[in-house]
Amino acid sequence: MMQNVENKVIIITGASSGIGEETAKTLAANGAKVVLSARRKDRLKKLASEIGENAVYLKSDVADRDDMAALVKLAKERFGKVDAVFANAGIMPAGNMSQLKVNDWEAMVEINIKGVLNTMAAVLPEFTAQKSGHIIVTSSMAGTKSVPGNAVYCGKKHFCKGNA
Repeated sequence: MMQNVENKVIIITGASSGIGEETAKTLAANGAKVVLSARRKDRLKKLASEIGENAVYLKSDVADRDDMAALVKLAKERFGKVDAVFANAGIMPAGNMSQLKVNDWEAMVEINIKGVLNTMAAVLPEFTAQKSGHIIVTSSMAGTKSVPGNAVYCGKKHFCKGNA
């Protein structure tokens, strides 16, 4: 059972599926108020509806600093504060470096690295002002060793692990 999350306000990026979606459901089931962020509005709306009054959502892109600022603003307007942020949004297009999938590399940097930084930049002034707050970033074993076909993704995970 999850403890100490009742009435905590937690922003979750990448909330429309996978780890983000399940984390939102688990936190809400344990009394947290969740602020859901992702690019797929229909999935966010469905998830917020399932969770009920302890959820609010905003279609947003972590690569856009203004979207992340709007997410923090929404959390404060709806729930009065932000206690934590789960910077979970990410993509994982695979391919060997020799395939030169440069557009995929750039997208991973925009979402998986700059997205984390934009999320942190949006919430850090709040945490500093209230003298509390938690930033949680998704990493994985890919942050500790190379995985064939995923060099850029592993670099992103190492960035998250190395800056935790």
